[in-house]
Amino acid sequence: MSQGTTRITGRAGVNIDLKAYLAGDLSERLDPIVIEAFNWSYGTSANSVQIIYADTTTLADGANTTLDLYASGSLVDIHSTALTMTALKFLYIKNNSSDATLKVFGGVSNDIGIIADTSDIVLIKPGGIFLWIDPSAAGLVITTNKNLKLEHDGTGSSSMNVDVIAMGLD
Repeated sequence: MSQGTTRITGRAGVNIDLKAYLAGDLSERLDPIVIEAFNWSYGTSANSVQIIYADTTTLADGANTTLDLYASGSLVDIHSTALTMTALKFLYIKNNSSDATLKVFGGVSNDIGIIADTSDIVLIKPGGIFLWIDPSAAGLVITTNKNLKLEHDGTGSSSMNVDVIAMGLD
């Protein structure tokens, strides 16, 4: 007999809470900038996901790897179940290197359709983050264009760790 309910709750995305002050003759002026992260729940509607992939990939100097987020046969979700993501709604990539640049995308064949041209490459500098969000009900279908290419640029340290979190529909 199953216990509990299948659910996802939480916030993920950009959370900005800045206060900019400008000195003035009689008083300072405050101009706040506040952007809240998205609320996510379990399901197939807008702002809902059914599956989460989260892992750290290590890349040797100059090496690359391609993550098949649809049905690689080797990737597992956060519950250690075979990853079968049919639509992507959230992608977070962090370059944990202190001195090497991470190249993302540019694998040409079956690349995830976030970039306009499959030969385009996004460069994530040391310590940098790439974040992409599609909160729509459908998300971005990745049953054919399912590959996420990650590549160490061959500079700096001998290896780099890359954090990847992907959320979507199963």
